[in-house]
Formats: sequence, structure tokens, C-alpha cells
Amino acid sequence: MRSYLRETLAAILIVSGCGSGEAGPDAGDWRFNADTVRSADGSFRQTSFLRVVGQEGPEGEPRTRPVILSFDCLPDNAGSTIMTDQALRQGSVETRLTVDSSPPLRLPAFAGTTPSGGQVVLTVPQDSLLALLSGHQRAVIEYADGAGSSRTTAEFRLTGLGVYQAPFQKACAERGG
Repeated sequence: MRSYLRETLAAILIVSGCGSGEAGPDAGDWRFNADTVRSADGSFRQTSFLRVVGQEGPEGEPRTRPVILSFDCLPDNAGSTIMTDQALRQGSVETRLTVDSSPPLRLPAFAGTTPSGGQVVLTVPQDSLLALLSGHQRAVIEYADGAGSSRTTAEFRLTGLGVYQAPFQKACAERGG
């Protein structure tokens, strides 16, 4: 799984330099990509993602491992996911989102492990989550696996979200499906 996260991080760095324009100094750690892909039926569809790389660690310990907060728009789905190297037990979880110094908010989510790594799928509307993060500096997301046995804290810098939020939401609206 570690190699998948490294490959994803490398792909984000490569993609950020092509296809989506220059990031510029105001983009922070955010990466945006919109692409056209051929569907199984031969038609073309647009996909896009908006991602930021943060750091995570076990609850109460230093955050030293890379983790990705990903907003994805596929032809039939728009979702928000935390992608980690951890193997997470499958099940419903509640996450706690703290933005800057605001009180934490509980967000429903679903955790699990795929062949590519652990994922926490946030089950709130993507536009609502982007609105919660917009205009802030830092997000801390606390989450557990589906069994509640593995508790993790992830931190993401939000600086630069505003550079890509509108183009991402426009691309997402145009994706078809």
C-alpha cells in the first residue's frame, strides 16, 4: 500500500505541472486536474480532482506520514475521501473536523481498505465540505477505522484552496453522467 500512496503523490506532483496550468505561489499544497477519458461505451467523459497532501499520525502522536484529502468528480459520482497508507477496517465511522480554532464538527463517513490503500469516504455533500474549508488556514480531521480500534489525526493546510475551488466546481458540474 505504501507504494500506491507514493505513486499517487508522485502523480499529483507530475499532474500539477501539466494540463491544469501553472499552480503559482497562491496555490499552496493544492493540486487540481481535469481530464477527459473514454468510457466503456466509447463516449468521452470529464473527470476531475482537487487534492491536498497533509500529514497524519496516531491520535496524540506526531503527524509524520503523508495523507491525501481528495475531492473527486467522476462521471457518475462526486466524493470526498481521505486516502492513507493504513489498512482500515471496514465500517461506518464518525470523523471530527476542526477548521482553524472553530469547535469540531462531526461528519459521517465510511472507512475501508481497497487494494490501493485505506480510505475514509466522507458522506457529506462535496460542495458543503468545500464551503466549510473555504477561507481557512488549517483543517484537522480525526478519524478511526470501522471497528474504532485505530484512531488517527490528519492535518491539512488549506492555504490555496480558493485558487482552485471555483475551477474544480465548474469542471465537476460539467462532468456529465
